Amino acid sequence: MNDEVFQHLAQLYIKYIDIYRKLEECYDQMVHPQKRIYIKKVLESTICRICEIKKDLVLFNPRPASLYVHLDQILFDLKYDPSIIEIPVPRYFREDDRIPVEIEFKEKVEKDVGGKKKKKKKKKKKKKKKKDDDGEKKKKEPPRPFD
Repeated sequence: MNDEVFQHLAQLYIKYIDIYRKLEECYDQMVHPQKRIYIKKVLESTICRICEIKKDLVLFNPRPASLYVHLDQILFDLKYDPSIIEIPVPRYFREDDRIPVEIEFKEKVEKDVGGKKKKKKKKKKKKKKKKDDDGEKKKKEPPRPFD
């Protein structure tokens, strides 16, 4: 059952990408600004639908715990070139770069702040330990990290 769902979703995914490419080309070649507005809305809806289908493809992926979805056999069955599943960046992104974008996230986005930490350089020379008046060596307390 899961395999049938995966096959159906994979076919939808490939066809939506094909539709996206055609809409994007249509938007780019359109001269009428009134029509461009509506084509852009349809294009954005198509992009959202592609993302939703991709999420479902990962869920029903026959290879568990893999984000990469293998569509080679389905592309061969549909007689498509493998380059068709590469999704190009819409050309209107470059045109609308000056316009501020307002995005509302449905889920909270967390940043990964776990980067590389810089190592402290070790001092080459060791300092001689001072002796007390009694002749015993003083023990230094280890440096404490800042809180």
